[in-house]
Amino acid sequence: MQTLSLVAFGLAALLALAFGVRYVFTREFMPYHATVLGKPWAALEPRLQSIILGMLKVAGGGLLGYGVALLWLLLPLQRGEAWAAWAALTVSLVVVVPILFTVVWLRRIEPAAKTPVAPCVAVLALVLAGTASFFVR
Repeated sequence: MQTLSLVAFGLAALLALAFGVRYVFTREFMPYHATVLGKPWAALEPRLQSIILGMLKVAGGGLLGYGVALLWLLLPLQRGEAWAAWAALTVSLVVVVPILFTVVWLRRIEPAAKTPVAPCVAVLALVLAGTASFFVR
């Protein structure tokens, strides 16, 4: 089951890295942001655009850090060190639960907004499966 654990944590890390890269390199907010706001990017004044881009880059950096941390934790997980499974679970809950809360909240404000609920749930499911499978021997 250790292989399943490593694959699950690895996939969660790759999803986080993909979203991190997307947010770090974006030049405007995501389509779901425009839907929630009810305005296109071009309708925002430049100073507000700068603030939003800054926040998106910070969020992307956080996702990159989370993804890299999970990848590093694969090394002690491969050696069977239980602390690493607990660390991966803890870090994941601290990072992903607030994101999930936010994307669900935005969707409640504007149900037409296609916020990334499914990827957040997928990461949490992968991490929970990875943690559980690590301890099944």
